[in-house]
Amino acid sequence: MTGLEIYKLVFITEILVAEALFTFRLTKRKLFPLRVLGVLAVSYLAAFFYPVKGEYGYTSWYASLMFFALFLVTFFGLVFLYKISVKKCFFCAVAAYTAQHLSYEIFRLMSLPFDLISADSMYGNAIFDSYSLNGWTVVAAFIYLDVNLAVLACAYFLLGRRLGKGGDFELKNVQMLLLAFVILLVDIILNAVVVYIPKIEGAENVTRSYDIIVGVYNVMCCILVFYLMRKLLDAKDAKDEIRTISHLLKQAEQQYAMKKEEIDLINIKCHDLKYQLGRFAARGELDERTISEMTELISIYDTTVETGNEVLDIILTEKSLKCHREGIKLTCMANCADLAFVGEGELYALFGNILDNAIEAASMVRDEEKKCIGVNVHTVGKCVSIMAENYYEGAIPTTQDGFLRTSKKDAENHGFGIKSVRAIVEKYGGDLTIQTEENIFRIAILLPIPERAA
Repeated sequence: MTGLEIYKLVFITEILVAEALFTFRLTKRKLFPLRVLGVLAVSYLAAFFYPVKGEYGYTSWYASLMFFALFLVTFFGLVFLYKISVKKCFFCAVAAYTAQHLSYEIFRLMSLPFDLISADSMYGNAIFDSYSLNGWTVVAAFIYLDVNLAVLACAYFLLGRRLGKGGDFELKNVQMLLLAFVILLVDIILNAVVVYIPKIEGAENVTRSYDIIVGVYNVMCCILVFYLMRKLLDAKDAKDEIRTISHLLKQAEQQYAMKKEEIDLINIKCHDLKYQLGRFAARGELDERTISEMTELISIYDTTVETGNEVLDIILTEKSLKCHREGIKLTCMANCADLAFVGEGELYALFGNILDNAIEAASMVRDEEKKCIGVNVHTVGKCVSIMAENYYEGAIPTTQDGFLRTSKKDAENHGFGIKSVRAIVEKYGGDLTIQTEENIFRIAILLPIPERAA
């Protein structure tokens, strides 16, 4: 067997392993083990019987066509194995092909200075037999394996782990995916041309420096392909986040309507109870101590907060009851008449998320004197200033870009509180500042009042 006849079997193995790495978490079709055996059989038979002998078997265009054909075999294998869309299968196949080609290019660059193994021996028509094996061949094989494993690990960290269990990812920008594939295809063809240049008459003076330059270029092309594919997934994450935040804001509007009815009902009942207590006290049917205790209990629920904004009155009433249960002191200095330009659901979500985070942090503080939350809302010129602060214990987790990160284990389904607040503030052209110093968490918001509202 020639070097190319052996390498095409190595190539199909590398592609299949890389595809398995990107797809093992995807939703599988019925009779998956049997399907896998079928795909393996077809893939290896296609690689083994693909003809490379003859006058045109060892040229750049023919080698490129062969690798492309084998890639298509594995791509259709993914479509046959997994219950996901064709474009998702194509994404995984392109990612796998990029990882395989990047591994090859890095190994080729590493081997050039030491003459471990030449590209011509892998792509050429020289007969490979056991007599050609030596210590350097074994060393080259181990280095090649290590490079493949390293590249696959990086590729999985960059892309594979972000694909989601069961194939829960979207690829709406198909043009970017096709662009990534075209870049990869051009790079592969260019590599084949460079490999077969020495066979062209008059090209004997091709230098090693030229090989290195082209190799570096090929590696950069593969990295560019991975970058484009990563951007595809980042765009999907951003769209998912916007969709989730929009859904949460709609829920907040519904919750506000429900809480308003609840608070109104509680206030009516408390008013009736106070009236009944007054009648019992006038008749002398209850002693003063009992009346005092019952009045105190009723006053807990009969919280009449007046801030100048009905939505904030409701949210502060609701959260003050929650604070009472947690043993947290909530103080509020608020004049919110100028907040009428903010939608009811958005205002409920804004203060609800701020206070929920503050209550959660304050409830974990061991010092009873520091279990407190302060809220201050007032108008400053043509802006409304909102500030909330509370004590906290421990470290506050943040992302690499400085944003707060949820401390809950299920991070994918949590952590949208501050993101919702940020989205609302940005919608109204405001500014959001978060400070953490001396175990005090402080969030400050400045919202410009629209001219028509002013």
